[in-house]
Amino acid sequence: MSDMEHFPNVSYVHTNIAVDLRFGNLSAGLDKAQLWLAEQVLQDCRAVMPHVTGSLQQRSRTEDNGRRVVFPGPYGRYQYMGKVMVDSDTGKGPRKIPTGPGGEFVFRFRKGAKLVATDRNLKYSSPEARAQWFDVAKARNKNYWVAGFKREIGR
Repeated sequence: MSDMEHFPNVSYVHTNIAVDLRFGNLSAGLDKAQLWLAEQVLQDCRAVMPHVTGSLQQRSRTEDNGRRVVFPGPYGRYQYMGKVMVDSDTGKGPRKIPTGPGGEFVFRFRKGAKLVATDRNLKYSSPEARAQWFDVAKARNKNYWVAGFKREIGR
């Protein structure tokens, strides 16, 4: 049975409904609370993120007025998943590429390499660093986040 059988004399119905909800202070409070929560989540995640160079912490950010916390990839995804990645064709990890006369180097995969995760966990240089750092931060700070969010709404 089609929807049109209920209205046999109408072949097409189009309706636009515009709803303008204004919550005044509540809306402003929600916006502030959302931004506070995102910034606090980011700060608490940074405490348990891998940070050999600090690049991932520096590039991580909040967006869309606190509606999104971004840990930029693909490096952020790789670190978050916490598994050693290898080249799918060679089965090998990245090569050590010299970058300067002082023995500095970076690790790089060959150009165009497709990476696959292994069963081996990454080893982080910091004892606080963890894979899936959001879950760790949430387990540690969820009650604080909820209380702070409620507090910010009320301001």
